[in-house]
Amino acid sequence: MIFNSSKPRVLLIQPPVYDFALFDLFLKPYGLLRIGRWLKDSGYEVVFVNSLDYNDSPSSEILGTPKRMSNGTGKFHRMRAPLPGGIEADRYYGRYGILPEVLKAKIKNARPDLVFITSGMTYWYRGVAEAAAFVKELYPEIPVVTGGIYASLMPEHCMEHTLSDYVVSGSTVASIKTILKEHSLPEPLGSLPGLPLMLREVWRDAGVIRLNEGCPFHCDYCASDILSSSFNQGRWKSAFENLMEIHERFGTENFAFYDDALLVNSSTGFNPFLEKVIERDLHLKFYLPNAIHIQFLDEETSLLMKRAGFQEIRLGYESSSSNFHAEHDDKFPEDDLFRVVELLKKSGFTSNQMTAYVLGGLPDQSYLSVERSIRTAGSTGIRVSLAEYSPVPGTKLWEKSKNLCSYPLEEEPLFHNNSFFPMKWAGYTVENMNYLKNLASSLNKQNR
Repeated sequence: MIFNSSKPRVLLIQPPVYDFALFDLFLKPYGLLRIGRWLKDSGYEVVFVNSLDYNDSPSSEILGTPKRMSNGTGKFHRMRAPLPGGIEADRYYGRYGILPEVLKAKIKNARPDLVFITSGMTYWYRGVAEAAAFVKELYPEIPVVTGGIYASLMPEHCMEHTLSDYVVSGSTVASIKTILKEHSLPEPLGSLPGLPLMLREVWRDAGVIRLNEGCPFHCDYCASDILSSSFNQGRWKSAFENLMEIHERFGTENFAFYDDALLVNSSTGFNPFLEKVIERDLHLKFYLPNAIHIQFLDEETSLLMKRAGFQEIRLGYESSSSNFHAEHDDKFPEDDLFRVVELLKKSGFTSNQMTAYVLGGLPDQSYLSVERSIRTAGSTGIRVSLAEYSPVPGTKLWEKSKNLCSYPLEEEPLFHNNSFFPMKWAGYTVENMNYLKNLASSLNKQNR
């Protein structure tokens, strides 16, 4: 292969997102940037194109400047997009990200030898397809590799609908090495690093940390154990190095944890990390975009989280029903939420800093059981968030969802989007869902 530069050049792309709504809750292409660092440390020239760059000036001139929060979260550029053929909805559909012509120009300027595109939700695949189409139009001979959540959960669909030459799922490192060898590109050194590529435009407003990989639970409704086949506890010192590198290079003060099981084995992982943050007196702010397992939260960890600077605590409550947990996740006793709320209050957290997630819309789930869960969680005085179920390929509930759903879930991932409420039935209608949303909102106002 004849390289386009003195070093082989790899282009990393965070694609745009097509959806009914999108809020940036610390949405970073963490896995893609780890691959980027691995390649850069191995002598590659790495170019990153972020289609979700909310600071892009040309896009802001046309679409307006997205409203952002001081903690690094907020909105993206948005433009109206037509609904795909065969899809009906009474809500506006949008394309989130920089302007298409800006994205295309950035890809053109990259002049890559190889392209990696990451993917998120299965129903966001149209953005992946758009980015891949631009690459193929400009560089038809350059191989395109797509990885990430959608690629891992629906590799055949991804290959068919995104023009990708390769779809990576499973062992990322082995797959990438095989692809590079096939195209006579140098094999990267060592294993995938725990630290991501350092880019000011990505980390300036907020950084992300991951202590552990995967989750030891096998919940019926979650794909964590599919995306990471086993739970691997990380080295907290490496995670702290990641924190300090981002903080010292870019002055970043807001950090979010990406773990699916942050509190598992916390005495040898999470707690020593927090103790180091406190020892260094860093005055940082920490957030939890993913809920924590409440059965693992004890007094020591709660106090450390408060002292380290946690701004919010999201609790994976899911349901007040012991039958629900026995059937779907076997997570914790019914009264654990009350114990944890009192524990957090004792540690200095306020009710407004706590949110309990209640899961609704599972196959055959009655709205009355969800109502009871919302009212039980609300009785603690904390905020309640109704998490609407989305069918996820490969999970234990996937086959049941396909059989009960009126939408063609296997053929069209757009219907995985909970905006369509795919699992509605006589015992849980759209009207029921709206009632539950209003109930949660009403209780949150009362608990302020």
